[in-house]
Amino acid sequence: MTELNEEERYLAAHIADLQRLSARSGVPRFSAFLNEREAVVAECAVKGHPVFYGGYEGASRRVCGFFDDTYAEELPKEELFPVCAVTFTFRKCDKPAHRDFLGAILGLGIKRELVGDILVAEDYAVVFCHENAEELIYRLDKAGKVGLNAEKGITKPIPAAATKKTETTVSSLRLDCIVSAAANVSREKSASLIRSGLVNADFSPCLNISAEVKENTVISIRGSGRYRLSSIGGKSAKGRIRITIEKYI
Repeated sequence: MTELNEEERYLAAHIADLQRLSARSGVPRFSAFLNEREAVVAECAVKGHPVFYGGYEGASRRVCGFFDDTYAEELPKEELFPVCAVTFTFRKCDKPAHRDFLGAILGLGIKRELVGDILVAEDYAVVFCHENAEELIYRLDKAGKVGLNAEKGITKPIPAAATKKTETTVSSLRLDCIVSAAANVSREKSASLIRSGLVNADFSPCLNISAEVKENTVISIRGSGRYRLSSIGGKSAKGRIRITIEKYI
């Protein structure tokens, strides 16, 4: 793991404190919602493996919990974690975006760390949140200019993450080659992005342009987006490696 910045060191200390407090008191302790990078920091800050839960399988923003050797050890995660959901429906023709929901929620005075994933489908959205913010979010009746109807809980199928797949070939699995293919920039430009600290591999900064990228590695490129090396195939007639890259839309 790369060196932590000041904010990350504070988070690591906070997560370690939660683990110690839970062990001493026998009472479960939970963080606020963490993004993927923060979850990496949290996992490295404690002994053993903390449990993460964001309301559904595959959540990006998740709460970190400690409850081993407490009264709640045997409870299912959906009952134990302070994670709730609100389902909003709207007209298909309106099409509010993720940013519309997030802006409306933050406009209520709710802190970002109390909001989990916001999943938007064609005519509905599911917003995950901390239990302390559920009631206020439930009262939300507009996202941007779009009128909303709210129901507590997950009342519709969980919307799948939208991705766009691209099949291409690369000369090697070096990070600069993969970044070049994903962002459609030159090798020189991709190397510059990496050296400038603008590229994360599996949610940690990577400054090594020759680092090998493995299948399912998630790569974030500032100013370009988030990608996943979803498959590595055989070689082409010219000896190049066939790969599939997914971009999260």
